[in-house]
Amino acid sequence: MGVTCLGDGGRATVTFASPICNRPGPDFAVFENGFENAQAPGYWFLELGFVEVSSDGENFFRFPAYSNTQTETQIGGMGCIDPSQIHNLASKYGAMYGTPFELDEVPDDPLLDKEHITHVRIVDVVGCIDPQYATYDCQGHPVNDPWPTVFASGGMDLDAVGVIHDIAHFPTPPDEPPYVANPVDDVVFDDFPQTIIVNLDGVVTDPDDPDENIEYSIRSNSNEAELSATITDKKLKLTRLSRDAGEAILVIRAVSNGKSVSFDVLVNMLFVPDGIEENEAKVVVYPNPVIDRLFVKAENLQGVEVFNMMGQLVLSSTETETDMQSLSEGVYLVRIICVDGIITKRIVKQ
Repeated sequence: MGVTCLGDGGRATVTFASPICNRPGPDFAVFENGFENAQAPGYWFLELGFVEVSSDGENFFRFPAYSNTQTETQIGGMGCIDPSQIHNLASKYGAMYGTPFELDEVPDDPLLDKEHITHVRIVDVVGCIDPQYATYDCQGHPVNDPWPTVFASGGMDLDAVGVIHDIAHFPTPPDEPPYVANPVDDVVFDDFPQTIIVNLDGVVTDPDDPDENIEYSIRSNSNEAELSATITDKKLKLTRLSRDAGEAILVIRAVSNGKSVSFDVLVNMLFVPDGIEENEAKVVVYPNPVIDRLFVKAENLQGVEVFNMMGQLVLSSTETETDMQSLSEGVYLVRIICVDGIITKRIVKQ
């Protein structure tokens, strides 16, 4: 393309047959014909512009531009700028050296597909510091550049937009699946009742998608009779349902962006004696199944505790009669506490 003079506040939109895509580093560059002041090295005659991108030609999103140039004195029509004081403004660099722009710096928006940028728009920075005419950077600072420019080539001179990354040459890489980065150690139960919480956060990672979006679920539990297992907010909650020795293998599935990986968690449950096996026959819990009231017959009874299958205490009593009407139907563990030990019974609530 030839040189296009935008004029004060003017704009130009460039389109691309092969859309620009977001890859590591700068994705495109904007060229202008600025030049260095021979009498003041480090200062350049630059006519600046804001840069906006769109993936549909209708909704444009501006790069966050920064200008730390002083705003006390207006830069004259042929004045110069210290380019180290500006960022994300087109024409930061002189002729033949494009100003690079990285799509990662544009805030994310549902209406912008950074993998399919079809339009780049350049908007001239007026450059006047008078609030009546000023244009502002993302910090709310007036952008001070040469003004007034009362000549034919006034405003930014757009030489070209150079594409660095486009879909034709940098196709979208395939989505990598998640994988197990930190396997879960074997879980050992040595008490009863007992509940153990295992934090699954960080067990699985995804090379190219946010780990916070990984969702975990239980695919199978090899021993549901003796182990209850649930997952909430990446926390695996395990509750043993029996004091007998046993083993369970849990298969956990982790899903990220439609792809998944599964891993095993081995659970060992050690035998836990109740301390009064010889007196267990003397403890009677009835009726079982129970509908409304549960009765306990035991010598030297101190208390009765009822737990659900999640290991949560749902009822407690110091009496031989416990009202069960408020509980939902299901299986519960009844803990009978006596002077010389504790016995646990499993009952069914109907």
